[in-house]
Amino acid sequence: MSRWAGVSKLSLMLETGGPGAEIYANGRNQVAVTVSVGPTDENGGTYYGDISWPNRVYLVDHVGGEKLNWQGREGWCFTDREDRYFHHVPGGGGRAAAEPELAEDGTQKFTFYVSCWPGADRKSVSARVETDTGKVYTTTAGSGCFEGKVTLDPLVALVHRRSGVNWDCSRTATRYENDTKYVTTEAWNYYLSLDSTDNHFVTFSVSGYWSDPGYEGFFACDIEPDSHRTNLYGSYVWYQEPHGSSYEGDGGYGGLIVNFPDGNKWWDYARVYDRPYPEQYLCFTRVHATTGGGGWHIPNGPVHTRRVYLSPVITAWDRYGNTGRFSIDGSGVDSGIDLADHS
Repeated sequence: MSRWAGVSKLSLMLETGGPGAEIYANGRNQVAVTVSVGPTDENGGTYYGDISWPNRVYLVDHVGGEKLNWQGREGWCFTDREDRYFHHVPGGGGRAAAEPELAEDGTQKFTFYVSCWPGADRKSVSARVETDTGKVYTTTAGSGCFEGKVTLDPLVALVHRRSGVNWDCSRTATRYENDTKYVTTEAWNYYLSLDSTDNHFVTFSVSGYWSDPGYEGFFACDIEPDSHRTNLYGSYVWYQEPHGSSYEGDGGYGGLIVNFPDGNKWWDYARVYDRPYPEQYLCFTRVHATTGGGGWHIPNGPVHTRRVYLSPVITAWDRYGNTGRFSIDGSGVDSGIDLADHS
């Protein structure tokens, strides 16, 4: 059986096809670099066998030859695992192949994903391979006919603030809003999105809500004592991802609200994620529901007193891995949902 013994060609290329690219220094943004190898066997013929990577194919500093940090958490790092959220090149660019490729002429291509952490300096990157027989080939400076590099410039990571996001509110429908014999319901959706024409949020993390079955995302409730507890205000965050499919519901009514089965025998569903591109924003719903008779019954689910609330904290990541942290004061449920920077 033949072994990989030599290299007839060796090069590397950015997914954009250019000599360099910018990358946000946040440890998450990824730029793809593809290494192309023309492997040969002991007799100088084309080697078509498997090449073990990343053990024998990897990325190094163009000048000093030091290996980049493999799946590291400081400086310049590389991995063979694409991050489905943050593999985007600032300014645009194509997508690289996720798996090794074998061309008809025997060229084998291997794609790595490079990231960098805060404090990293400009980096010129080269390729290095080691054959099964132990021979080393590189594209580093002074390496001869294979010399080549790509240059990566780190950008200071962005921190998104309240002033740089959209916080929109509009009325939304509920499934039983026309059934007003016992309950009258009004609902409003609030939408958190990035205020940018060439960037958007891609994923969110939320803490500070109830997760009891039937009350997932509920975080504030105020049953006002006047008028025999007939007025209920509630706030919800629809945190499950993917947003679109998680809250499709029946006819788009996917957000369970005003779930008061004990005593009131009532629950409703709000239409949520009712705008295009639901993965790019986080949806909240505020509800005002009134009932007659003896008013709203407690306890129901996590509601054991007439006024109870949590204060959610939201982390939002843009397509380059930059973050924003925001918070909501649940105590304001009776007047609206207000978004603020989280200190």
